[in-house]
Amino acid sequence: MENNKQVQQDNENLSIYDRVRTVPKEAMTSIDGGRLKGNSSITPMWRIKKLTEVFGPVGFGWYTEVIRTWTEASESGEMAVFVDINLFVKKDGEWSRPIFGNGGNKLIANEKKYDNGQTVYVPYLDDDAYKKAYTDAISVAAKALGVGADVYFENDKDKYTSEKRTAGEQAQQAPSKPVLSSKGRDWKSAVAFTASQSDSAEVISEKIRSKYTITDEDLEKLLKQSGKKS
Repeated sequence: MENNKQVQQDNENLSIYDRVRTVPKEAMTSIDGGRLKGNSSITPMWRIKKLTEVFGPVGFGWYTEVIRTWTEASESGEMAVFVDINLFVKKDGEWSRPIFGNGGNKLIANEKKYDNGQTVYVPYLDDDAYKKAYTDAISVAAKALGVGADVYFENDKDKYTSEKRTAGEQAQQAPSKPVLSSKGRDWKSAVAFTASQSDSAEVISEKIRSKYTITDEDLEKLLKQSGKKS
């Protein structure tokens, strides 16, 4: 009897997850370039549809709260925009605790062009960057509920556990996070950005490690140069 109760409880806990995990083929697109080449991307509107289908119309059954929006620039002149949000959903008449999501998109990119036979880089402004970053943040928050879980699980399996890839192929795979190094060209921008943060050194460290691959030595140096640690 006790085992049956446990099974019933487990099934109830997975009720939302199981309703939103499977993504139809028409809601998926293949990623043909970049570091995620070979993986699949989920159409943003499908996520909105699933949230609405399970919880109700936006504003009544679910909603988001933008916590923070900011930009980060590199010495090359390129700039990215980031958005932090909280997602709230209603289940059995009760609103959830905040479900965090972070999204980002390139705001200004240097595009390669040719002028009189010479290569030049021209800045391109994406006026949809903020919207894309916000949509990306919703995707991340919804992922915690299991929205599109089967796609993410397959991508993770391909990335970490596929026995078909050789060790050499895995070594050549691009890292999921950019490297932040004191010898890199973006170091000064990173120091300036860190100095502008009001969070504690511990919180800042967690944020940096979540976005970048950085050594303990460089992280310590970054905190000291930005005045966050003596």
